Amino acid sequence: MKKRKYTKRIITKKQTLIQTLLYCFRFINSKQIQEFLGHKDHRRINSWLKDLENKGYIVRDFKPIYGILTKPAVCYLTVLGRAHIRSNYHYHFPRYLKRIARDNKASKSFRIRCQIIADWYLMLFPPQKSTDLVDKKINKVKTKTGIDIIDYLITGLTTDSGDTEEKIPLNKLQFFTPAYFPDFILLDGIKPDAYLRKRTTKGITHGLLFVLDAYIPRFLLRYTLKHIFETLNEENWEDESINCLQFFFLCPNHKIIIYCRRLLPSLLEKYYGGKPLRFHFTTRNQLYKRKSGRTENIDWITIPSEDY
Repeated sequence: MKKRKYTKRIITKKQTLIQTLLYCFRFINSKQIQEFLGHKDHRRINSWLKDLENKGYIVRDFKPIYGILTKPAVCYLTVLGRAHIRSNYHYHFPRYLKRIARDNKASKSFRIRCQIIADWYLMLFPPQKSTDLVDKKINKVKTKTGIDIIDYLITGLTTDSGDTEEKIPLNKLQFFTPAYFPDFILLDGIKPDAYLRKRTTKGITHGLLFVLDAYIPRFLLRYTLKHIFETLNEENWEDESINCLQFFFLCPNHKIIIYCRRLLPSLLEKYYGGKPLRFHFTTRNQLYKRKSGRTENIDWITIPSEDY
């Protein structure tokens, strides 16, 4: 077999930004990249992606993911793409870089899960409608609200904070993926798909996000919920800065929600922690209704620990 010949590897700032997005979310499609970049012309996006593929930095997978006629290409980093991330930033997350080295063998359900996490972020932080994503003066990606996910990631990749304690901004919602989870003791044990936090005058509210697969077996659901409570009971995670701990589950259908609601009461009755817990459940359909603007709010089903 002949080796593939790549063109000269010179890439633009926006193409570097696309690679950083792929590093952050692992699998995102071309339409999502267009949303992140706030670009109106999808042909320009496809041109950048094709150029990156020709130069060997990414893979564009055209396998049917959503089961529709017009399927956007799903992209992920290659060996060269990961090397580009490593060479451009002072890298501080070696375990994660090794983990994404196996992305070419990832399952269809995992690829869908990564894209849903990206849509979850886009729903919470819709990008500015602009043809120029990168600010020419400060070279940072901008969004309407919160702290931009890529700006925070680049700061983490290029700044060696050492033992310096991170200053969490007040009244700002922050969104994290496993690419750069901050220091919070429960993240290593529970391993959520994404993480939210917000500091107010009452303290920090932590949110752990989970995307459940379409055909998840019931025993795995039981294990997931039991593992959460086992970790809460084993880890010494409570401190004065925590206001509340919330768990968000994005379910494929209502049957999963009904089953989880049956399991939770017995688990919450055995919870003796001093910090309140909130379990929120909704379906993927609710997320995409909110993202498309068909509804103003997501209809969450909430189960608080105070009721048990």
